[in-house]
Amino acid sequence: MVSPLRGRALLLAVIIALWLVPTVYASPRTTDARLVYISNAYYTDLDGDSCPDDIKILVEFAFGELDPSRVAINLWIILPSGVTYTFKITVYRPPDCSTLQIDCMNMAYESGWYTIDMSARLSGTVDGRYVVTDTFAFDPPTGGGPGLPTVNAYF
Repeated sequence: MVSPLRGRALLLAVIIALWLVPTVYASPRTTDARLVYISNAYYTDLDGDSCPDDIKILVEFAFGELDPSRVAINLWIILPSGVTYTFKITVYRPPDCSTLQIDCMNMAYESGWYTIDMSARLSGTVDGRYVVTDTFAFDPPTGGGPGLPTVNAYF
């Protein structure tokens, strides 16, 4: 029969042993949002239809020594009514210290605050994968012009 003191010591030893077991996570690490972030977003007339119903989004890359081989960016543009435009842009061998310009045509047609949510997955770094998230809000004017929503991205 085990004495109560010896039983407590055994229980404590088991708890400490389980506490010291290393844990492995399969998901990517969340990292500093200054690696990839939305530096600005505003409405303007990008498609020349004389209506400022387009959105320009500027995403800054500042990787330093990280040097990812691929950046997959998911963006959600959420209109005041709750309508959401979702799209993904993948950049292979992204340049460090650069600005990705994203033109979203015919998406700013409601009055009120617009929110842009971003999730970027950096792959192919020396340290594995990272996930960066950011949010940006702005308030365009009322009214919209003709045309279907369209997205173009370029450096």
